[in-house]
Amino acid sequence: MDNVYRRTQILEIVNSEAVWTQAQLRRKLARRGVHVTQATVSRDIEELGLAKTREGYQLPQARTVPSAPPQPNLVTVLKEFVRDMREAGTLVVVRTHPGTAHTVAVALDGIQWPEVAGTVAGDDTIFVATDDARVASRLRKRLQQQLAE
Repeated sequence: MDNVYRRTQILEIVNSEAVWTQAQLRRKLARRGVHVTQATVSRDIEELGLAKTREGYQLPQARTVPSAPPQPNLVTVLKEFVRDMREAGTLVVVRTHPGTAHTVAVALDGIQWPEVAGTVAGDDTIFVATDDARVASRLRKRLQQQLAE
């Protein structure tokens, strides 16, 4: 599993609920399908700069808490999670590893390319809506170019 994805999950957890121990954080990650060792959690906490406070782990006050956790860039999520892409009429169907479709869909929505009308993500499949079949073909080729980078 990608470090960026795992750390994004950690930030989502500590920004939305109190976490007092590393063991508690590991359990919350496991509920999200992210299984890690205590050493990995400890390293992630240090690298994210989380501080243990009376309210649990938090970002230090000097850093502003983002309204949403930072999202990995498109190239990273495509290379890490995408297994296959194909066109289906006006859609581009993107197949991912189980549990990662949402992360890829968020990255696709965030790029704001004119070809992407919107996304619908399940567990391992994303439907990317486009205006017509030609646009779907162009989008699939553009995404494959991103994978090749």
